Parts: sequence; structure tokens; C-alpha cells
Amino acid sequence: MGESVLKTLVIYTATLMLALALAVVLILVPAYVHYGEIHIPGSYNALYLSKYSPYKTIVVEIDYQPGMEPAPETVEALQQQIKMYSGKDVLIYLNQDIEEDEVPAVIRGNDLFKVTSMLQEQNRDYRTGWFGGNITLYILYLDTVWHQEDQDYSNRMSAASTNPYSVGVSYAADSIIIFKDSLPKNDIETTILLHELGHIWGFGHTDESDNIMNAEFEVYKNGPSPDDVVETWYPKDFSPAQKEELARLHETMHILPLFN
Repeated sequence: MGESVLKTLVIYTATLMLALALAVVLILVPAYVHYGEIHIPGSYNALYLSKYSPYKTIVVEIDYQPGMEPAPETVEALQQQIKMYSGKDVLIYLNQDIEEDEVPAVIRGNDLFKVTSMLQEQNRDYRTGWFGGNITLYILYLDTVWHQEDQDYSNRMSAASTNPYSVGVSYAADSIIIFKDSLPKNDIETTILLHELGHIWGFGHTDESDNIMNAEFEVYKNGPSPDDVVETWYPKDFSPAQKEELARLHETMHILPLFN
């Protein structure tokens, strides 16, 4: 009789633990993702990368203004890097959704967040699923200049730069902006986009000149001008130490930053 009761208790306990684990996946994870509008870059890194994440497909939506379409080789490199380190299916959708008059020629300080929130509300087509399935990465290619006005954005964006000529920024856990009109006509576009992807995956800046997470790539000698470009080599992949961290994130079962 006692042995039978013990077995029953073990079964009930195991069932309860399984139910609690399922509740975490079905309730806590979606709630974290969908009510996490203020999450900084890196907050969803394990959700993107872990093989235990409920999200099995990464949908990349790239919305751009006329004339600001990303280079095909940059899109291909982005897809390859995400697939390589996440092991997930990667779908990329490019849309010339943003009209010229939707974005001011110059954006100052915190107005960047107001403008990009408006653009997402009006143009974003794909959203992260509630119960697994797709997780999205949203990228804007804009024809504008962002003046940071010497403000400290470190609590909001790990990608904030002291360079007055910003060419890219990751400003949320799932969102990137590329200021394409500020980019020279060389191969740095891929480096800049993968640099911002690195922030989405949780990497901070480094002062190593040959590291893709270098804080400030020397793009121009004096200022944005097609005739003033620094001719140099730009990295297109992560460092060995960063690759080890990406591999760790792929294997982790701790898919929320609270536990990661």
C-alpha cells in the first residue's frame, strides 16, 4: 500500500513539474518577448540562437526607402551568418515600404526612437509568434542622418557610437537601423550590418581593430564624402572567442536572459 502511494506521488510530482515547465515555455517566453519593447540588444540572443528555443525559424524583414535597398551580397552574408550560428531556417523579406517623406532628412537624439517606432507600426509585416514558430529580426535601411548630440545611450543601445557619422545602430532586442546614405560605395556595408547583428546577439564593443565588433571603423578621413573614403579591409566574421560564445548560446537551455 505504501509503495503504491509513493509511486502515485512520484507520478503526480513529475506531471506537475512537466506542466510547470510547459507553462514557462507557453506563457513566460511569449510574455517576455511580446511585452519587452524596451529590451536592449542582446536580450533575445538565446531565443535566436539556442537549439532549445521554441522559435525554429528566423524571419528577417528588411524595409527600406527608395534607393536604399541593401546590397545583395550583404543580404546573402547576413542569411549565411544567422543560419550558421543558429542552425535555424532563415527567411528574408525585402520591402520598399517606406516613402521618402516618412523619414526626416535629419534625426536628432531620442527622436530616433520615435521615428523608428512609427515606421515599425506603419510598415512591419512580420511578428514573432506567441507559441514558437517564427522569431523576427527587423531591419530598416534609411536615407537620413542621425545626430546623437553627445547623449549617453549606453543604457538603451549597446551599439551607440561616439562617431558623429553613424552608419548603423541596433536600438532594441530585435531591431537594427542602417543609415545607408552615409555608407561609402565599398564593402563596409556587410561589416556594419553584421556588427549590428553582433549586438543583437549580445556582443559589446571592442577596441581590436580587426574585430567585427570594433567600436568605430574608420570609414571616412574627414566626413561622409564619396571622395574621402578610407581604403582598408573590413572583417566579415566574428572572432574565435565570439564564435565560442555563439556555440555556447546554441547549446544553452537557458533561453531567457534572466537565467542565461
